[in-house]
Amino acid sequence: MMYFNSPNIVYGEEALDFLDQIAGNKCFIVTDKNIQDLGYLKILTDKLEKSGKSYKIFNEVKPDPKEEIVLKSKESCLSYEPDLIIALGGGSVIDTAKGTWAMYEFPEFGIDDLHIFNNKLYELGRKAKLIVIPTTSGTGADATYAAIISRDNNGVWQKLIQAHRGLVPVFSILDPIFPSGMPANLTVNTGLDALCHAMECLIANGRNEFSNTLATKAIQLVFKYLPIAYKDGKNMEARNYLHQAATMAGLAFGNANVHIGHTTGHCLGAVFEKTHGRTVAVMLKYVTQFCLNNPDKDDPTTRIYANLAKQLGWAKWEDNDKKAADIVINKLEELYKIVGFSDTIQDLGISKEDLEKNLNTLVTLCFQDASGSMSPRLPSKADFENIYRYAYEGKDIDF
Repeated sequence: MMYFNSPNIVYGEEALDFLDQIAGNKCFIVTDKNIQDLGYLKILTDKLEKSGKSYKIFNEVKPDPKEEIVLKSKESCLSYEPDLIIALGGGSVIDTAKGTWAMYEFPEFGIDDLHIFNNKLYELGRKAKLIVIPTTSGTGADATYAAIISRDNNGVWQKLIQAHRGLVPVFSILDPIFPSGMPANLTVNTGLDALCHAMECLIANGRNEFSNTLATKAIQLVFKYLPIAYKDGKNMEARNYLHQAATMAGLAFGNANVHIGHTTGHCLGAVFEKTHGRTVAVMLKYVTQFCLNNPDKDDPTTRIYANLAKQLGWAKWEDNDKKAADIVINKLEELYKIVGFSDTIQDLGISKEDLEKNLNTLVTLCFQDASGSMSPRLPSKADFENIYRYAYEGKDIDF
């Protein structure tokens, strides 16, 4: 038996107007100060005031939300007693809102209670609906049932992957007015995050026909519209389709999982305090090559990527699978060049000495990251070490 989980999705220009149709008058808004400073929060609050809805704002979310902030948001929400919880922001805001929602519904819960075996979480929504309004086009968090929350683990901010199908938001509102203000570098980092979701879930062990279809379309849209949005951030057609692509990729990996690309990216970001979108995008080529080099002849990775290249018109249908799959790597390198993205660890500002000094910690965290178990090829300790070393130098994986 399989499942496919999705929020109710409202998309396109002026999608924010749908708030008028959602029952509930008392709104708890989860956001961050940057969203407020950019004026996006006012767009939302003006709409709520026009609809006759009251609100309370929690704006203390920061990138890679810490456990303490999520718990603080929970307490603020409990004191306000809303019937709607609205997340306005990127993945960190959305993940904070998911945790807040669950612990508002069940005040006795802490972060560790937000796990897949907690059947009470299927009852979410009795006190409040969760509405998610993403302001970046990348995380896909508006469509998934996972919340990434950081916890201090002996001085390293380890990313906990708290997941339950009940955490899927009730509504996802995709209005391109919000991502249209992103600067070029953020557009690239978040857009490539969406690409990583789609590329990884195509070969992850949880892949299925629903996820495959959405992932393929998301990849097509990112390759077409990310370069346009990078060059012209006010191009609303590009913003609209890139925003949709991010949620398609979220639906895909949320129902199929990612793999060691996110594992290595999560751990790199945790140890060196680098942003999620950049770290997973840096690792994407290397983990894809690692999976393509799988000596297990029954592994379908090469066939899957070959089919992707043929479907998107990058390869000819008569090309053999290895040739077609290698074209995927070439296209990825071309895209990175077009949008000015460097895919080496050293270009993250990390010295080789610091990488080597922290390599054991990185690998230890990799083995603790649940995403890694979904890889079609499971790395050994030495494999993880060499993947990082190759990614530092920018060398093609040959093992």
